[in-house]
Amino acid sequence: MRYYLGCSKHWLTSIVGLIILLNALPLFSDEGVSVTRITAENWKTLVPGGKEIDAIYGDLILKNRHVTAVIAQPLATRNANMTVREVAGCLIDYTTTQSPNDQLSAYYPGSRVYPFRSWTIINSDQEAVELDNQSTYSDEDAIEIQVTADSAENRAELVVCYRLEADSQFLQVQHIFSNPGKADVEVSLSDDLRFDSGKEDAHKSENGRSELLHLDDRYWGQAYGIASPGRMVTSRSDSRLTVARYGRGSRQADIILKSGEQFRFDVNLYVADNLCTVEAIHAQLNSDRVAIPCTLTVIANGSRLPNARLELTRDNQYAGTLWTDGSGRVDQKLFPGEYRLDVSFCGIPVGDSFTASVSESNSLFDLDVPLKTGTLEIQIDDAANAPLPCKVELIRKGEKTSLDLGPETATTRVKNLLYLVNGRDRILLPAGAYEAIISHGPEFDALFQEVTVEPQKLVRLTGVLKQTVHTPGWVSTEYHSHSSPSGDNTGHQLGRVLNLVCEQLEFAPCTEHNRIDTYEPHLQSLNIADRLATCTGMELTGSPLPLNHQNVFPLIHKPGQQDGGGPVTDVSPETQIQRVALWDNRSEKLVQQNHPDIGWLFYDKNGDGEQDEGFSESFPFIHAMEIHPLASVLKFGKETNSESHVTKNRIFNWLQLLNQGIRITGVVNTDAHYNYHGSGGLRNWVKSSTDDPNLIETMEMVRETKAGHVIMSNGPYLSVSARTNSSDQQFLPGDDMTCPEGKVQLDIQVQCPNWFDIDRVFVLVNGEHVSELDFNRTDQPQMFQDGVIKFDNRVIHQLETDAHLIVVAAGEKSKLGPVQGPGWGSQQPIAISNPIFVDVDSDGFQANGNLLDDGLPVKGD
Repeated sequence: MRYYLGCSKHWLTSIVGLIILLNALPLFSDEGVSVTRITAENWKTLVPGGKEIDAIYGDLILKNRHVTAVIAQPLATRNANMTVREVAGCLIDYTTTQSPNDQLSAYYPGSRVYPFRSWTIINSDQEAVELDNQSTYSDEDAIEIQVTADSAENRAELVVCYRLEADSQFLQVQHIFSNPGKADVEVSLSDDLRFDSGKEDAHKSENGRSELLHLDDRYWGQAYGIASPGRMVTSRSDSRLTVARYGRGSRQADIILKSGEQFRFDVNLYVADNLCTVEAIHAQLNSDRVAIPCTLTVIANGSRLPNARLELTRDNQYAGTLWTDGSGRVDQKLFPGEYRLDVSFCGIPVGDSFTASVSESNSLFDLDVPLKTGTLEIQIDDAANAPLPCKVELIRKGEKTSLDLGPETATTRVKNLLYLVNGRDRILLPAGAYEAIISHGPEFDALFQEVTVEPQKLVRLTGVLKQTVHTPGWVSTEYHSHSSPSGDNTGHQLGRVLNLVCEQLEFAPCTEHNRIDTYEPHLQSLNIADRLATCTGMELTGSPLPLNHQNVFPLIHKPGQQDGGGPVTDVSPETQIQRVALWDNRSEKLVQQNHPDIGWLFYDKNGDGEQDEGFSESFPFIHAMEIHPLASVLKFGKETNSESHVTKNRIFNWLQLLNQGIRITGVVNTDAHYNYHGSGGLRNWVKSSTDDPNLIETMEMVRETKAGHVIMSNGPYLSVSARTNSSDQQFLPGDDMTCPEGKVQLDIQVQCPNWFDIDRVFVLVNGEHVSELDFNRTDQPQMFQDGVIKFDNRVIHQLETDAHLIVVAAGEKSKLGPVQGPGWGSQQPIAISNPIFVDVDSDGFQANGNLLDDGLPVKGD
C-alpha cells in the first residue's frame, strides 16, 4: 500500500493503512523465521492487513522480515468465504511483512483435488515442533509447515511443505506425491490460485507458457509470482481463477505412480509491492540477470509529479506498473534492456510513450510529460457550518477521458468520485474546467458547481449542503449490501462504510455473505460512529439460487471464528431460514427474504410450474421481503386480465400475497457489491423514536420494520397517514385501522430535493388502481407544487369492505439523474408506502383474496 498523497489515494486511506501496519508489527526480531498459531490474544498484533485477509483463530502464520503467510487449519469445514471454499491446508493470506496488503484469496496446491486433514511443523533440524495455543516458535534458519492429504482409491497421497527460510523473500512449496497402494495412480502437476481481478486495476499473465506466472494488482500494490524451478508454467485464467500447470500443460495426467513410488517437485511463490520486484527476486535464483537500481522521475510543467502511473513494457511484454511517490520519483530495480514507459495521471494518459535504455551507466531517467496540474481544495459544510460527509463527483468538461482515481473497489477515491468523510480534501488534478456534483443523499439539495483548476495554483471548492427534505421520526436505512469479505466481490469494506455515510444512510447492518461481520472498526477508526448506526448481521446464501437468500440481523459476532460464528447454509430453504431465525438461542431478530422468486417460494415448491403449497414452513419466519425494482409498480396497468399475464414483477406478486392474507413488510435495498455509486440508490425510511444515528437502537429498527412502518424509495420522501372522520388518531403504513363508517382520510405529502421531481401520486386499494385516487401534474396541476414539497393533500375515500391502502409517488417524466451516477441515475424517482390495513366491519381485517385479474405466480413468473 502506498502511503502518500496524490490523485488516486486519500490521506484517510493512508491513516487506515498505517493503523493496520502498526497492528501487524512482527512479534519477533528482524532475524529468523517464526510460526504462530492465531489466537484471540495475538490476533490484533499478528494478523496482517489487506482487504482479502481471511485468517481465523487456529490458522498458522509463517513469517520472516520479508513475507507473511497464513496457512488454513486442515479442517473439512474450513472455508475462507462464500466462494473461496475448502481451503484446509491452503495458503489463504500472503503478503509482504513491512507493508501488509493481502490481495490473494487462496492458493490451492494440487488444484483442489487433495483434502488436507493434518499438519506438522518442522524446524531447520528436521524435527517436529509442538506448538500450543499460546506460543510462537522461532528458528534462526527455516521452518516448514507440512500438510498431508491421505491417499484414497485412484488418488495419491500428497504432502505439501510450505518452507520459509530466515532471509528468504519468497515461500517455497514442495509437493510430494506418494502411492502407498497397490494400483497405479495418475498425478497431474497443477495448482489453482484464486485472485479476483474483474473490477480491479490488475494484470495476469497471458494464457500460455512462461517461466514466471504473475498476478499483479497495480492499484493496491501487491504482485504475486509463481515459478517451478526447472519447469515452464502453463497458465489459464479467467477473472477469478488461475490454473497453473507444471507438466504437459493439459488436463491429462502428467505422471503415473506405481505402487511404492514417490515424486516431488517445487514451486516458488513470490510476493512484492510490484511485478518488477517479483521478477528481480525470481532472477536472483534462476538466471544470471541482475536488476539495476534505477530512479525514474516524472516532471510535469517543471514540477515533479506525485502519484503518476508508469506502465512498463519490455520485449513487447507487460513488465510491471510503478507509481511515483510524493516527490514524483520511483526508486526501483530494473533489468538492463529497452523499456517503453506509458505515463498516466488520475487515469488519464499523458503524452507519448517514453523509451528508456536501462544499463549500469544509464539508470537515472527524467520523464518530462506535457501535463499541467493544479490543486483543488474542497471544503463542504452543513447549514451550521460544520464539516459534512459528502460525495463529490468531478466531471472533466470538454474532455473525452474521465478521471479514474481508483477502481470500483477503492475507498475514498473511486473512479471520478470522492467520498469525503469530513467534507474536506486536497487533491492534485490535471488543469482544466470541471463540473462538481456535491451531494449527501436525497434529504439534501445537491450542489452543481463549475471550477477551473489552474496550472500550479490552488483553487478552492466550497459549499454548504442544506437539508431541505425533513423526515422527523423516520430514518433512512440500507439492509443489504456487500464488500470483499462476502467472497463474490473485492470491494473494500472501508469503502462501503464511506459510501453509506456519504449517502446519509443512518442505519445499516453489516450483511456479508455467509459471514457475521461488523463495520464498527471502520466507524471507530474514522471517528464517525455518530453518523451511522449499525449492528452485526449476515446474508445466509445457499442453494437453490436465487431463492435461498436471507438477510438476518442482529446476530452475535464471534471474531476469529469460522464465518464469524454464523450458521451454515442448507439445500432446503425451509431448513435454512429456520436455522438462521432460531440462531443465537432464539434471539429476536429481523429475517429478510432477499430478491425472491415469489411464485417459486410461495406457490411452486417443486418448480414444475404447477401450484402447490410452496415452501410453507418458511412463511412464519419471513418478516420482510425485497420487492424492488420500484419501477415495477408502474408496469402493470389500471386493469389486468387473464390474457395479459403479469410476469417478472415482484411488486405485483407482493400485492397478490397481501390479498391472500400473507403480511410481509416490503423493503428495497441496493445489494451493492462495489463502491462506485453503490449504496444510496435505494433506501427504506423506517419509523424511529430518534433522528440521531448515534441514538438509534437496533431492536427498534427490527420491531418497526416487522410492524411495516416502512416507506420504500429511491429518493422521494413520502409521508402517509390515515384517520377516520370521527377520530384524530393517526395510522401509519403497517398499522391496522378500524373505520366502521368506511370513510378514510389519507394525508399524503411528498418531498424532493432540488435534483429530481415527481409528477404522479396514486393509491392502490387492495392492489388495484382507483381512478379517483390517481393524480398527476398534468390533469390536476393544483394538487402539485414546486419547491421541496411536491404534493401535500388530504384524500378522502369511501370503502365498502376491508382494504389495504398503498400510496405511490413517482416521477414518470423525471430521472434521478447524475447525482446517483449512470446506473441508479437512469431510474425514475419512486416511493411506495407499506399498506395500511383498514377494517370497516370492526371484526378484524379480512383479506379479500383478489388475484388482481391474474393467476397466482409459479416459478419464473
